[in-house]
Amino acid sequence: MMTLSQSLRQPALFTEGDEQRRDGSQHQDAAVDREALLEALLGAFPLPVFYKNSEGRYAGCNKAFEDLLGHRREEIIGKTEFDLNPEHPAELQFTWDERFLEGRGGRGFEKKMTAASQTVRDVVVNKAVFTGHNGDPAGVIGAIVDITEHKQAERELKKALEFAEGIITAIPDVLFEVDEDGRYLQVWTRNPELLAQQKEMLLGKTVNEVLAPDQAAIAMEALAAAGKEGVAYGRCIRISLPNGETRWFELSVAKRPSADPTITTLLALSRDITERKQAEEAVNSMRTQLLSVLRTIPDMVWVKDMGGVYLLCNHAFERLTGKAESEVVGKSDLELFGAERAQVFLESDKAAIQAGGTLASEEWVISQENGQSVLFETRKVPVLGAGGDVVGVLGVSRDVTELNVSRQKIHQMAFYDTLTSLPNRSLFSDRLRQMITAAVSRGQRAGVMLIDIDHFKAVNDTMGHPVGDQLLCQAAARLNESVRDYDTVARLGGDEFAILLPDIRQGDDLGRMANAILEKFKERFLLDGQELFISCSVGIALYPDDSADANDLVKYADSAMYLAKRSGRNSFRFYSKDLTASAEERMRLESELRRAIERGELELHYQPKVLLDSGAIVGCEALLRWRHPEMGMIPPSSFIPVAEETGLIVELGRWVLREACQTAVEFNADSRSPHKVAINLSVKQFQSAGLVRSIAEILDETGCRAEWVEIEITESLLLDQKDETLQMLSELRNMGFSIAIDDFGTGYSALNYLARFPIDTLKIDRSFINSADKRNEELVKAILSIARCLGQNVVAEGVETAEQAAFLVANGCGSAQGFLFSKALPKTEIIALWLRSLANGCSPREERPCI
Repeated sequence: MMTLSQSLRQPALFTEGDEQRRDGSQHQDAAVDREALLEALLGAFPLPVFYKNSEGRYAGCNKAFEDLLGHRREEIIGKTEFDLNPEHPAELQFTWDERFLEGRGGRGFEKKMTAASQTVRDVVVNKAVFTGHNGDPAGVIGAIVDITEHKQAERELKKALEFAEGIITAIPDVLFEVDEDGRYLQVWTRNPELLAQQKEMLLGKTVNEVLAPDQAAIAMEALAAAGKEGVAYGRCIRISLPNGETRWFELSVAKRPSADPTITTLLALSRDITERKQAEEAVNSMRTQLLSVLRTIPDMVWVKDMGGVYLLCNHAFERLTGKAESEVVGKSDLELFGAERAQVFLESDKAAIQAGGTLASEEWVISQENGQSVLFETRKVPVLGAGGDVVGVLGVSRDVTELNVSRQKIHQMAFYDTLTSLPNRSLFSDRLRQMITAAVSRGQRAGVMLIDIDHFKAVNDTMGHPVGDQLLCQAAARLNESVRDYDTVARLGGDEFAILLPDIRQGDDLGRMANAILEKFKERFLLDGQELFISCSVGIALYPDDSADANDLVKYADSAMYLAKRSGRNSFRFYSKDLTASAEERMRLESELRRAIERGELELHYQPKVLLDSGAIVGCEALLRWRHPEMGMIPPSSFIPVAEETGLIVELGRWVLREACQTAVEFNADSRSPHKVAINLSVKQFQSAGLVRSIAEILDETGCRAEWVEIEITESLLLDQKDETLQMLSELRNMGFSIAIDDFGTGYSALNYLARFPIDTLKIDRSFINSADKRNEELVKAILSIARCLGQNVVAEGVETAEQAAFLVANGCGSAQGFLFSKALPKTEIIALWLRSLANGCSPREERPCI
């Protein structure tokens, strides 16, 4: 039996070992999954194999395919034919794949391709479609068979047949008849391009006159041997052809039988063996390159015999051990790495031999060079002797320490929020499903909480995104402190957090936890050196009480959270079925509202604005109404919030502007007395692009003048985007519009806003007018005093009694609107009311205004 050291000197061993290493097969134990098994099977398959997805991108391949293309696996995966081949072949290949996926192409076809060695090979590509879970075509898997030699054989056979038909049936190659002096007497060939000279020029010349001296000597030696012994085989000569190409030929020479013993001629059969010579040279070159590669590649390569003794290693292995190859060869793992590590290596060697193929593993090793722990990805394969017996183990190890760190980073990025380090939405969803599965098997209850930070946008906008990030990180820490060790706190995005609460034993456990979270948020936040007090809103859904479906639980908790926000924030709410009904109603309203304008269901009503001292109508406020054919008159409080949330408010606002401006034109047609129509603009309208331009276009369309219109805004607009708002309000003021703050006193009132922004009118909210609280009366007096100092008008909203009107008059309020004067009326009725007011000429001392 040949020993391992002997077998290493045999070309077959290196070739086979190299092929096994190049196969890159990924055989695993029986416990591996289907994908790993497929990788292992493809790796062991000697033919180049690849597979693509339905988009034509390479999804996988084996080592033989890598070697054929001359690209590493990482350079192939994810690429298309256009990335790896010239445009025209790539376009053909892409079209073939598409037709094959559609069932319109054949399963196999022949083609030529340029291999990594830059040689053109004839191949047969066999393909099959593989399907996905739904049964639809998911991609193409193909195997490539090199038929170059077969094709070459076919060509040579064809030559032989043609030659036989033309000259001598039994001669496949070039046949010469020469005399003992090497003089060409006759030439037979169907391939004159293989001749050193044209046939006519060869005849009569000697071998020494035609061939190079060294090659002529070899040919003459063959002729002399055949003349003496009768035949001569195996001499090879190199001939330079007229086209500049150099080719190799093998000579088979025999003495020609002749009835005349005085005449001796020889028949020389010249066979072109250029490809064989090239193949031999390639094998020799490959063997030399392999020996060089083993010593230069960054991966560690070594071979051990059955006794665990090292027979060779490369430079990378030398660096690991800190020893030269001469010091490694002849040593064992025990001598190089110590008893503990040697035992691990011994067991993996045995496993590779038992597996009969490539065995992959990861091992931590202490580098003798610097003393650091290095993670190696190792592949071992048994080495076979000439008799097919295992004579040792070949190993290849790659340092994947940095790759392992990258894998951990990728895992962190894929499943954890980069800002707070909490689980992200993906990991949260996975754990939610796990929680439900566990709750089902154990018969437990579980909870889902959604938490949203109140007024987070205001913090972000006023203090900047870095401060907003600080708030999110501190909020994440407080949420973690408020829950149990086995609960999951996740960040779903923005300022929205979620908590998974398994094993809920009592119904009020969730309420106590929610209260604990709210209490944690009552503590001050220190952000950028400033103290802030930030609250949160919490929504809760319970498994299985509310639902057993993961998506429903999240949706229901979200609905409960928004209920908490609408209920004043800084609170928690449990989900109830009423919330779902409310959400469905809002969705229905949104759908109907989108068609309300085109159906003509919207209309404007106008509530008059009167002078308190005379009762004269000086203007009105346009109020939107929706008359639905089935649901009747829908109050603004029901559909305006829906329009705000969905962005429909911008389209509705444009319609209101156009209608109100047209009404203002009708009011001021005769110019007997100016009448100003107030129009409410929402924050979202100011946030939309081109608001000022759109208003100007509506003025042109309707013929309305800006001084006939008063634009009403809310105080919240003055808080958001202050610079942009100031610019837009200034542009509107310059156009001639007057500006009023609606519901003044209920928002973010601040004296600096009143002084900075171009405000003409303050509209005192009805809550101050309708309250009998003395403090509200003092607030009304204060507002009136501030307005006088700033030169601003005041309109009191919601005036319902004569006493309220008298109080306002006594304290200097000039105008009011409310049910005391009139409710909001359709356009025809408000115009009629205004005309009657003009005709009556009201007195300021009448108990009720004349309208």
